[in-house]
Amino acid sequence: MSLFTLLFSYLFRLRSIMRRIGIKDCEDKSLDMIITVINQKGGVGKTTTSVNLAYTLAKTKNTALIDLDPEGGATVSFGIKREKKDYPLGGKSVNIFNVEMFPAHIGLLKVELNGDIESTVSTLRKIAESFDYLVIDTPPNLGTLSVSAMMAADKIVTPITPQPLVLEAAKNLDSRLVSLNKRAFAVTNMSKKAVNVDYSAVKSIDITIPQSKLFSEATRLGVPAVRYEEFRVKKPKLGSLYEKLAKMVIE
Repeated sequence: MSLFTLLFSYLFRLRSIMRRIGIKDCEDKSLDMIITVINQKGGVGKTTTSVNLAYTLAKTKNTALIDLDPEGGATVSFGIKREKKDYPLGGKSVNIFNVEMFPAHIGLLKVELNGDIESTVSTLRKIAESFDYLVIDTPPNLGTLSVSAMMAADKIVTPITPQPLVLEAAKNLDSRLVSLNKRAFAVTNMSKKAVNVDYSAVKSIDITIPQSKLFSEATRLGVPAVRYEEFRVKKPKLGSLYEKLAKMVIE
């Protein structure tokens, strides 16, 4: 690693710490954008989308990822063990690959069962104030944590795959989003052809993330697939797809 890279990483981390304790530099034009990744149907690449989107955004902006799924898929994807301690929401984080990662912990189950959506939304927005982008990975349901993440969101991404049950889940999500006056981008995973979804609140975007063994290999190693690809493949392709996704989401 070059001296310049080390210096950049140090300054990036220092700026993140300054913002978290309330000190802003003169060039700080924070976006405080919350991006929620959601689908109540499991197995659609929701966590994969969250992890690689956060990693991609972190290359240029102060980005955090909070794992709201008690199962801790995003946490494991960053090589971190799910915390067995009970923390308040946003109570612990670790910076890895320039992403401020808030790992899953058993306290999330209490938040889910408590049902206090208003308080959860408020906490998520408070966490987001310290970052340009806060990406939220949600559990595969429409319970307290997922609904709170949708209500707090500025942008919502729903990964879909070309299966009938997934499309049915997208319809159900659409109904919930309409009731919340929210909209979502639908990005196609595990396919070479985009799935066309055109509901009231869920609209497809022309981005497809194909199947790749890099995803499973990266998860086993505890790194985002995009980062793994940078070292594993001579001509990376996944990185450009997630850069395209990031650009469309934040515009």
